[in-house]
Amino acid sequence: MKRTICLLLILIFILRIFSITSFSSPVNVREYLNGKFPAIFSFYLASLEDLDTYETEFIDLLEKLPTNEQRTYAREVYKNGFSIELLDELKQWQKTEEAPSWQKTEEAPSLKVAYPSRSGQRIGGSPLFIFGTTDASPAVKVTVNDEEVKKFDFRTGNFLTLVEVPKEEEFPIVVVASRGGERTLIERTVIYPRLWEELPRNPLTIHSTHIQPKQDQVLKEGDKLKVIIQGSPEAEAVFRIGDSSNEVSMEEVNDLPLPLEGQGIYMGSYTVQAEDVPFLRETSPQIITVTLRREDKEVSRELPGKVRFASGLPPRIVEVTGNRTRIYQVKENSFILHSSTLGGDGLPTQMVGYYILPGTRLEVIGVAGNYLRVNLGVKNYLIYQGDVKEMGNVINKPFTGLSKIGLNETKNEVEIRFNTRECIPFLIEDEPQQLRLILYGVKKSENIIQEGEAPSVQKIEIESPVQEESDAAAITIGMNQPLAGFDYRWEGTELVISVRKLPQISEDNPLRGRIIVIDPGHGGESSGAIGPGDIHEKDVVLEIGKFLQSMLKDKGAEVIMTRTKDVNVDLYERIDSALEHNADLFISIHANAHAEGADAINYHGHMTLYNYAYNQKLAEIILDNLVERIGLPRTRVWKRSDLVVLRRPQVPSVLVEAAFMMHPDDNWYLLQPKYQREFAGVIMNGIIDYFLSL
Repeated sequence: MKRTICLLLILIFILRIFSITSFSSPVNVREYLNGKFPAIFSFYLASLEDLDTYETEFIDLLEKLPTNEQRTYAREVYKNGFSIELLDELKQWQKTEEAPSWQKTEEAPSLKVAYPSRSGQRIGGSPLFIFGTTDASPAVKVTVNDEEVKKFDFRTGNFLTLVEVPKEEEFPIVVVASRGGERTLIERTVIYPRLWEELPRNPLTIHSTHIQPKQDQVLKEGDKLKVIIQGSPEAEAVFRIGDSSNEVSMEEVNDLPLPLEGQGIYMGSYTVQAEDVPFLRETSPQIITVTLRREDKEVSRELPGKVRFASGLPPRIVEVTGNRTRIYQVKENSFILHSSTLGGDGLPTQMVGYYILPGTRLEVIGVAGNYLRVNLGVKNYLIYQGDVKEMGNVINKPFTGLSKIGLNETKNEVEIRFNTRECIPFLIEDEPQQLRLILYGVKKSENIIQEGEAPSVQKIEIESPVQEESDAAAITIGMNQPLAGFDYRWEGTELVISVRKLPQISEDNPLRGRIIVIDPGHGGESSGAIGPGDIHEKDVVLEIGKFLQSMLKDKGAEVIMTRTKDVNVDLYERIDSALEHNADLFISIHANAHAEGADAINYHGHMTLYNYAYNQKLAEIILDNLVERIGLPRTRVWKRSDLVVLRRPQVPSVLVEAAFMMHPDDNWYLLQPKYQREFAGVIMNGIIDYFLSL
């Protein structure tokens, strides 16, 4: 018995001497880091996962370092991982830097100004937002140009403020972080150039760049050539075409689109006449010359864009070859003068929200710079020349009859087939529960035959063409249930529309068996929105995406990640992966940035974006969840047709802007792992709510 007691005492003594840690449970890194460092350092160190003895010692030593040194070592762990060599280096550094307490003085706070990032930076709006980070301490004070910043979160050290910047001068920005008697100062300068300024009345002049057209135009009989310039106010303005002595009057415009203001904007138009157009060919390029006159003064300028007049006979037919060909509607009732436009003619455009199918044929009615002008109904559109090929041997305009509609329904989709005999142009208007096709170059039969059955289809209605669009037909396809995606394609010359049916959802576990693509935005060379420190949008959204991936998998979903590392990923590949896997959902995760000149203090919080109408519900549900459970302000649900990852109607898709990177209220959540996990959980709950609502 005595021998046993002695052995136990010896064992206890040995354990106390050597502190055998191999018998102890690993320590959770997030629990151990809590309260020791600013949130941004905790983000760096979270990669340690469960802590062993060496890692715990490393963190304890790191806690005693100045902030700048903490940042250096924490960043090293984030980039290259922990190592014993790093611990030894930290120990050595501490030995050389240690000093008796009576020698120590109060340290000046660290300071990083994330934006503006350099001196001489040109900005596009006022007020200017200035943001960055300093030591996380209530004892620190941050000023910009001697004014205390409007937002400072002492928990993270992140700050944000606004400064009014005058135009046309190099304006100083002085940022100071102070604590006690110590201060750190960073100086920058910015330049806010004038986008627009009225020209003086004298001397009489025409602006060198505020002129339209900037690129060559090809017009036919009946088309209008618009000429727009900026010049000295209160003058007589005219323009001439080529060698003609005929002058076309221009009027000074008072009702100006933003950002134009003041006087001296002149506009005139010329309608192309029959005698301008040669038979079966086109003219050589004609110079456009603008002249201003006042009293005995006169000044002229040749415009960079020239004009050619073409007969339009025989018709010029092109066929779409690009797989992702965009088409842009021309906005005829406005103009842009201070910058370039798509066709170089001064007319703004709006992108149509889906791609034009390869094989589609269109009649070209003119040229605007590098774009071809086409007419659909009563509206003009532009399409890029590089996305089409000339059909030199085809002289007939695209035209077809329509006499039969075929229906077929399977377990997963409804197929509607139209017996078109040519690949005519068409537009799609989508609503949550129906599609409307507008076909151009079609003549429908008096009695259209409908073959097959599709119980999910509520109606197919073909409207009589309106007088202005005599060769068009509008076909409405109404469904008995909300859309879950749709596709469109040519099979030969037949137009086929596929409507995806709603998935079968289990109320007990709506995520079981669902295929979900998670797209952490940006990555690699694309940092996205910059953060106040060294962590940017690409880092934050990747962490949220990983948390979301894990949560969805735990619920039985099949998850595809567009990236799991800090790498470049092509925008088209991101959404195309959803098509390849026949996904039920595509979620692109981002963190927002403010536009220059925005009210970055008061406008912040959550936002979701969508393109097709049937995705609006998904966007609203996720936004509702974010506002309710994270608690930042609601900004908006925003319809956007220009975002690549939202331009595939086959898959329900939304883009989630979790919060704003630069705003201290927002990045408190974005930069901390526990809140990144919470963002992921809220997005998952939004997905569940969406599936249950179907």
